[in-house]
Amino acid sequence: MEHKYIVSGIFTNFLFGAISYVINIFAQKYKDEETLLYGIAGLFAASSVVLYAFIWKWNNVRTWSFYLVYVPLFLTSTFDFITTVDVWRESNGVFLKEYLEIKDYHVHQVVGTNNSIFDGTIIHVLNFISLWRLGSGKSTRSLQLISATGLSMMCSVYAFCVLTSELPLHLLTKIFLTILAIYVFLLPFGVLMIPRSFVLSHKQGSGSAPKLLRLITLPLLVAAGAVIVAKALVLNGVKNEYLEIVRLNDPLIFLNDVEKTFPLIAGVIWQNVIVSLPLLLISFIYHFKTSKPTILWELSIINLGTALLNQFLFIGGSLFWKTPEDLQVNPANVTFWIINLIPVVGTLAQVVSLVPFRASLVSVKAKSKKRS
Repeated sequence: MEHKYIVSGIFTNFLFGAISYVINIFAQKYKDEETLLYGIAGLFAASSVVLYAFIWKWNNVRTWSFYLVYVPLFLTSTFDFITTVDVWRESNGVFLKEYLEIKDYHVHQVVGTNNSIFDGTIIHVLNFISLWRLGSGKSTRSLQLISATGLSMMCSVYAFCVLTSELPLHLLTKIFLTILAIYVFLLPFGVLMIPRSFVLSHKQGSGSAPKLLRLITLPLLVAAGAVIVAKALVLNGVKNEYLEIVRLNDPLIFLNDVEKTFPLIAGVIWQNVIVSLPLLLISFIYHFKTSKPTILWELSIINLGTALLNQFLFIGGSLFWKTPEDLQVNPANVTFWIINLIPVVGTLAQVVSLVPFRASLVSVKAKSKKRS
């Protein structure tokens, strides 16, 4: 059954590509802004109906979370997958040629392009894994939370930078801004509304292996927090011998490829300070406690989703051929990889350290019945 879901998901990608091609032809033919506005809005609405009808036809899941949470995540990563395919052919894109040629610096810059690549590759793969699990009747809550977090983080930084910009906005950018709230707030909230299939039980954390895991995790949490703080200090011009290592080996910190706009990479750095750093601190506080709040699992997953996206931007942006040469990094630079992989490894360890504490609700309920 799960293989049928994967195949059907691939066919949905092809259908989305065909629809994008048709919309692209329309956008190339009609240049009047009002015609484009109503035409694309109408085609988008009709396309949504077609895609949802097709998905309804091939799947057996009939839950609100599948259609209101999973499907938007899957279709968004599908769009970015198609965009990624076309980016490698720019400016000779096949599906989204008109979109790729939009003269809007907010859309076509290093961070925006890498956001799209991340969503079209890493998150798209996670969404297919979720689809496989759905086909086999398994829970996908945590995987969907990673996907929703990634989208929320990329959209929130983009929205802040665009809304504080002094540059004129393209029509499609304005349309996109009106629906950002869905990705920033509603999709993550929708995932959190899906019932949990587990609790955190301190009895699951006994034994030498979990204790050793917690000892290994602690320095990784500290190191991840230190990297986040170091990048923020370097961004603000603070200098010392240790920060100089970060400055020289991670120059993308100073990327500002869209003038008259708050630098998107600076927004990413402050996002790490505002979101990721407090989540690391919370995990640090509860690290050696035998009793942990269940919400700690969700917070660790959110932190992992944030780290995956933001460190992908630093790694991908530093190696991207369109990044200014003075901000690019040699792929053989070991220090660069250590700096940018530590937050990912730290947040991943944050999640893994909680796995021994997880117990299914079914087993917990069964034990409570025996005791009674």
